[in-house]
Amino acid sequence: MKTIQMTSNKSGRPVANQFELFDGLGNRFFQSYRSMIAKISNSGKVFLDKNYWDYSATTGKYRNQFLNEKIAETRQKIESGQYILIDLNAEMDAYQEQELKAKFFDTWKAEEQDQEQEFRNKRYAERLAVNG
Repeated sequence: MKTIQMTSNKSGRPVANQFELFDGLGNRFFQSYRSMIAKISNSGKVFLDKNYWDYSATTGKYRNQFLNEKIAETRQKIESGQYILIDLNAEMDAYQEQELKAKFFDTWKAEEQDQEQEFRNKRYAERLAVNG
């Protein structure tokens, strides 16, 4: 994932502990401290963490900046069903697990194939020794 530190609209300076993340699939995320707050999927669907979306004034300020709207609009979109409340942090844990599996799967598969080929080679050598 690519991570960009958010900046203050007033000063233009980077803001501590407020991040915008981009995965390789076109999804954007807003993270405040260690909690995932919002996700805009590659299809434009917006998901908000049901536990942290309105956690504090600072989180709200940068969530508004991320979504480019005020809290009243966000609440209206939640009520209308346009925004979906889910446990984004649990989803991110699952996503990171899948990302790690995908990253290491090719390595594990290659190691397994190498072991199988080594076994076949030994068996072939044994047959040649016995049968000539």
